[in-house]
Amino acid sequence: MFDDPPGGRPRDRVKALDPGSSRPVSGIPVSAAPSSGAGAGRAPEDLRAPKRVAQRTEALPANGQETYERRQLGRPPVERYPADAGRPALPSAAAPASSPPASLPPAQPASSLPASARPADRLERSGEHPGYPEILDWSGEHPRQLGRPGVAERRPADRPADRQPSQRQPDRSTRLPSRPSGGGASRTPAKNNGKVVPGREIVPPARRTQTDPPGRQQPGQQQRPAAVKPGRRTPLERTPKPRHKDRQASIDLAITEIAGHLTFTPNTVTAWYWLPEVRWAFRPDAEREALLSAISEQYAGLAGFRLHLRRTTKPFPADQWARVVDNNTPYPLPSAGAGPSWADHLVAAQKHLLAINHAEGQTYLGISFARRTLGDTFAERIGSLFRRGVADAERRRMARTVEQFDEVLGAFGMRGRRVTAFELEWLLYRSVALCMSPPGHITTLDGAWDRGDLLALTEQVERYRTPYGSTVKLVNRVSGEERHVAVLTVGRMEPLEIPERHEPWLHFHERLPWPMELSSRIDILGPNDSFRNLEHRLRLIRSQQADYSEHGIDAPPELERLAKRALTIGDEISTGLPVDSSRAHGWHRIAVGGRTREECLERARRVTQMYSREMRIALQHPKQQDWLAREFIPGEPLANTGYLRRMPVKLFAAALPQAASTVGDRRGDLIGRTAGTSRRPVFLDLHFPMEVRERSGLAVFVAEPGGGKSTLMGALGYLNARRGVQVTLLDPSGPLARLCAMPELAPYSRVLNLTGSEQGTLAPYSLIPTPQRGHYAPGASGDREFEIAISNARAERRMLVQDICMMLVPPQVAREASTATMLRHAVRQVPAEESSTLEDVIRSLRDTGDHDALELGNLLLDTAEMPLAMLFFGTPPPGLLGADATLTVITMAGLRLPDLKIEREYWSAEESLALPMLHTAHRLAVRRCYGGDMTQRKLVGLDEAHFMEGWRSGRSFLVRLARDSRKWNLAALVASQNPKDILGLDVQNLVSTVFVGRIAEDSEIAAEALRLLRVPTDVGYEQTLAALSQVDTASSSRLGFREFVMRDVDGRVQKVRVDVSYVRDLLRYLDTTPGGVPVDGTVGGEVVDVHDDDPEVDR
Repeated sequence: MFDDPPGGRPRDRVKALDPGSSRPVSGIPVSAAPSSGAGAGRAPEDLRAPKRVAQRTEALPANGQETYERRQLGRPPVERYPADAGRPALPSAAAPASSPPASLPPAQPASSLPASARPADRLERSGEHPGYPEILDWSGEHPRQLGRPGVAERRPADRPADRQPSQRQPDRSTRLPSRPSGGGASRTPAKNNGKVVPGREIVPPARRTQTDPPGRQQPGQQQRPAAVKPGRRTPLERTPKPRHKDRQASIDLAITEIAGHLTFTPNTVTAWYWLPEVRWAFRPDAEREALLSAISEQYAGLAGFRLHLRRTTKPFPADQWARVVDNNTPYPLPSAGAGPSWADHLVAAQKHLLAINHAEGQTYLGISFARRTLGDTFAERIGSLFRRGVADAERRRMARTVEQFDEVLGAFGMRGRRVTAFELEWLLYRSVALCMSPPGHITTLDGAWDRGDLLALTEQVERYRTPYGSTVKLVNRVSGEERHVAVLTVGRMEPLEIPERHEPWLHFHERLPWPMELSSRIDILGPNDSFRNLEHRLRLIRSQQADYSEHGIDAPPELERLAKRALTIGDEISTGLPVDSSRAHGWHRIAVGGRTREECLERARRVTQMYSREMRIALQHPKQQDWLAREFIPGEPLANTGYLRRMPVKLFAAALPQAASTVGDRRGDLIGRTAGTSRRPVFLDLHFPMEVRERSGLAVFVAEPGGGKSTLMGALGYLNARRGVQVTLLDPSGPLARLCAMPELAPYSRVLNLTGSEQGTLAPYSLIPTPQRGHYAPGASGDREFEIAISNARAERRMLVQDICMMLVPPQVAREASTATMLRHAVRQVPAEESSTLEDVIRSLRDTGDHDALELGNLLLDTAEMPLAMLFFGTPPPGLLGADATLTVITMAGLRLPDLKIEREYWSAEESLALPMLHTAHRLAVRRCYGGDMTQRKLVGLDEAHFMEGWRSGRSFLVRLARDSRKWNLAALVASQNPKDILGLDVQNLVSTVFVGRIAEDSEIAAEALRLLRVPTDVGYEQTLAALSQVDTASSSRLGFREFVMRDVDGRVQKVRVDVSYVRDLLRYLDTTPGGVPVDGTVGGEVVDVHDDDPEVDR
């Protein structure tokens, strides 16, 4: 660096010399610039930039000393001595008392140097160049040239000899000749390329930070770069800098910074919270009212703040769901034949999810709580220059307020929490690109965004609008996607009765099949502000009444009604609780999108019509659509103050945009979608209750004939068999046996038709498995449990054998009291083991010697002569059930089931045998599940379960099945036509999943079905059950879907529409309707949901 000359006069700028050039600089030839010699070391305080000295007319002092002072940057002041006194002599190295500091090596006398290196006269040196009386010292190195190849380190000019030695320690590795102890005028010339340069003294070398080129320094010698004087600018600093007029970024957002869950604008700060979805459908009114009351109190606690309520959507992550299902399926069914593989099955389900809109709603609440002062804004501007953002003092003030918001919103009701960085970025993206496809990846590293980073939110979306346009056109300039958006605003509203008659009025739009966005700006007024506003309105009314009276005109009756209403509200405000006296003044917008302008306007028309017809709310389509669309972006101002809605806080809480209709789990198979106020995919994993919730695995299906319970059971059996679950289905009528003919299931399936089976297939003793010791815990307690299980199995065998014998004898004989006594005695004589048979019971009856017992045995033998009765006698054939088959379907094709409403005396022989066959067939189906590993996933489906309810063995069987399902990881599906059959078994507390289909319009049956769903009765839900799967009377085609009211293991109840059409030909194989599916109602064998409103690829 270059320093100023003595006296502080400015020095001319000097260019840096190129080492490889011989061109003179400022008229000085290159040869006149001495280079750094190998032995020309300098003390650290003398490492200075070269100096161009002004031309002097007087001669220098005789001793050649300069009297101007120099200061080093960051160095202590140096003591000065008079020019004629010379520099004090350095003490000798041999004298310890007066020795120099340890950092200074001993100096070498000038006499020890060769003659060619002795100093020359200073005046002679200055006369070599007429224009520059004193030679410029080019040994000082510019900081930017340090370490450059071919550029030696430049040393400073000569120093006066009367300078105080430096106290800075040099590099001890450098060895220099000792300095003479007396005379401050002694000089030692330095070498420059082999030539003697006068006026150079030997001083301790500087510590170097860069290495000189080879040959420029002695071995072990290090030097330091030139220091800079404090308060003085170098020539590089005095060089005029170019003035760059950079173009400022054009940021379209009012937000200036994002820090965590806070967004900053020049005037306000907003804290954002995420509100979880709440269950609304099929919920008791008392719970609904408690929920709305809690939310109202939370809103009232935010009085004085402006809120921004946003509802956006997120496409369902079909790929994540498929990944979860695949990970939860360790052993899927291998591919076989021409059927689709497991991968093809998952791909088809994902395509089905994407083809039909299944958007998930997300609700955010922003609270603008700080009007920033001028000082805060100014401090942010200054801090942005140093990349600091908002000042720490302002952040501390905001932290205390935010903690209060956390406490208010985190309570029961909204249960809000702070948004994450990902959620806030998602909200901003969705707000800027309304109704467009969301970004594929959000690369949020942290929650801090400065003003320059906010460009990433807006640069991809271009807006095209006209001043009086009805829509706003949004174009993604990267993907080329186009969307037209129309913003509707809530106008006049009639009084709503929520929850008694109406649904939440800001959630009602989600029943339509396309996603929409919501934005509400609300000012919460406390009791004082509300009363002040009400007084103003009342004065306006009184003034108008006075005007009418002054002119002698009768005032309209509306003014008097308004005045009375204002007085009533004023009394509520002044005497009621804060939640009753608080008011919400807000602007509510709904954004509707479409691919074209015509589609967008048509959707807006349908939304307007639906709200007007069913909610009695007028939706308006105002102008200034671009300004209205910008309201959805956090931090943006209101487009205008029109269409202001004033309402109590309770009515605004009843808007409830976060209401949801979610049911099922997220790791099971896709079985359909919800059909309530919103559309959500429904997934069901029948082993989720046992493996995760640790509940019973009993699932109940109730519907009238044709309600779809058998088809749903068959679909669940197919989906579980594809996942490798051991499935056993009992279908007395036989249509489910067609599942075994599907190409993907045929190699792994087996059909067992009991009507053509071998003798002993349904032997009652063998249907109840013997417990195994390995299924119980080791030790004494395990032994005790095992012994109890053995005793229970034997007692259950005796009970089953007695009931089967009572079913086989004529009903007149069964009614006699002696019959039960004799059978009980005979059965007790036979060992209750799996190897026993009914022949042993008949033999025991004959051995008693009683005439009546002998007659009873003969009746049983007579029954055994019938072909179907031979199934109960004898021993079962080996390998009956085939444990290696993944899917086993047990049927009784051609067997006529009896009508339980008719007395048994009027049953035919075939009907009399059908009853014991059903009992034993249920046992046979479950017997296969008890034969394997306890932890292995198993599924059993039992149709026509209402035949089991009339017999004690049947009731005990279902109760045991419900209790053992959790321990044996068994999903038990039980279907019946009447909910009373299930309720009579007293297993409703053990039921985990319930499906209730179409029920006859009988209030008693509907009430029993609601009890099974654990839904309150006599509040209007009976009509909902009667309206399931309604057929359009104006159409002659078949209904392509079935609807159920589903209750999952977590107690959520929703109306669902079963749709498994993504499985090729499944509905064709499961169709139980005579005549099959008509051609016009299918596409490749798949039933089309003709009532699905506007299915499309839309997000």
